[in-house]
Order: sequence, then structure tokens, then C-alpha cells
Amino acid sequence: MISLRQRTAGLKAILNPTRSITYLHSGTRVRGLKRDPASFLVSPKGVKYDELNRTEFNEKIDKILNLSKYDIKVPNDLLLQCFTHKSFAHGIKPYNEKLSLLGLQFLKLQAGIYSISQSVNLSPVQAGKIQKQIDNLNFTNLGTQFSKLIISKYSTSKFIIEKNLDSLIFWKMRDPFKAKNYNGDHTINSTVLAALIGGILKTNGPAKTANFITGELLNNDNTASLLKFANEKQSIDQNKIE
Repeated sequence: MISLRQRTAGLKAILNPTRSITYLHSGTRVRGLKRDPASFLVSPKGVKYDELNRTEFNEKIDKILNLSKYDIKVPNDLLLQCFTHKSFAHGIKPYNEKLSLLGLQFLKLQAGIYSISQSVNLSPVQAGKIQKQIDNLNFTNLGTQFSKLIISKYSTSKFIIEKNLDSLIFWKMRDPFKAKNYNGDHTINSTVLAALIGGILKTNGPAKTANFITGELLNNDNTASLLKFANEKQSIDQNKIE
């Protein structure tokens, strides 16, 4: 049974509701104060997430990667997710982790297909490990240094950098005053490329995604390709040994 005192207290709460004021702090972090989201919803390049024109963002990436050439269309929100790392804004915005896992597996498959389709050995191989070609497929190339370098962080990150796509990524740097290796730039960049492949695969299917990978990433005629950067890294590693 509710007492008279409880009823009176409830009536006062209704007639005189408590009003709370939340102070959103911006600038240097102060312990105990809630930060204004606008202060951390910004990319390392100063692009504000909530003020981004997603259509223009999509069109820019489409032009850089020639997506229209392969009849590829990715929804604005999904494309932005591909370029958003989980470190950004404490993970409150849709990020690319799962798309990256999906895209990396498909990239590995396409890189493997490319490797075995090459009649020459892509890396030096010991005589005892050379396999006889079957139906003109060179399985010796699977697992070689070059085949691994095609999908390495070095190659995938360099592709993003050469295309100037790294300036479009939303992520949080550990320390903007320290070297790129400390902040993990290569990891962030390679994650974005894999997520982009995953996003294309999810929305456009395997055929168009495979055509995109073959035409843009695994094409020796392009100034920026995973093959070019794999060769570059293989030469660097060999020079270190010599």
C-alpha cells in the first residue's frame, strides 16, 4: 500500500520535474567531462564525418578506382563504412572490420588464381619443389614469396597510398607526432582495401569483383598495382640478403 508521504513525493516530482544540463567539452580531454562528439568525429586529415557529402565522396572514389568501368555501384553508406576503421570515434560509427575479412579472403583467391595462371615461376624456387604444370596451371607459384607479397600489407597499403585514398580514411592515430609505423598506417590502409573488395563483393557479386581485381589490382599495365608493389618489395628483400 502506498503511503501518503510517497504519494506526496510523487506528486512533487510530477509538478517540479528535475532538469539536467549536460556540458559537452571540446578540446583537451578533461577527466570526468563528457566530450563533444564533434571534437572526435574528425579524420586525421580534418574531414568531419557528420558533415561529409557522401555522394561526392562516392563519386571521388568511383573516379579514382574506375568502378563505373566495371559497372560497379556501392551504396554511399556502405562505401563510407569501408573507409571507416574501428578505431575511429570509439567504434560508434559503422566500421569495416567484417567487410575487410570478407574481402581479404576473396583477394587471396584471386591472387592465387593469378599466380597459378603464370607459366613462369614468379619467385626463385628450389629444384626439388618445382611441380609439373597441370592443364597449363603452374602450382609451383602457390605459396612462393611473390604470391604472398601480392596480398601483403606492404602491397595493399602502397596501392591505397599511390591512389591517394589514404586521405579519405576515418581512423584514430595513436600519436600523430610519431612515425607511421608506430601508428600502424600500413594496417589501416590494407584493411580499407580489403573492406572495399568485401563491399563490392557483397553488393555486386563475385564476377564483377573479380573483374575489378584483375583489371585494377593485378594488372601490370597500371602505374599502381599489387604486382608492381610486390616486385618492389621482393627486390628490397633480396637486396637486404645480398
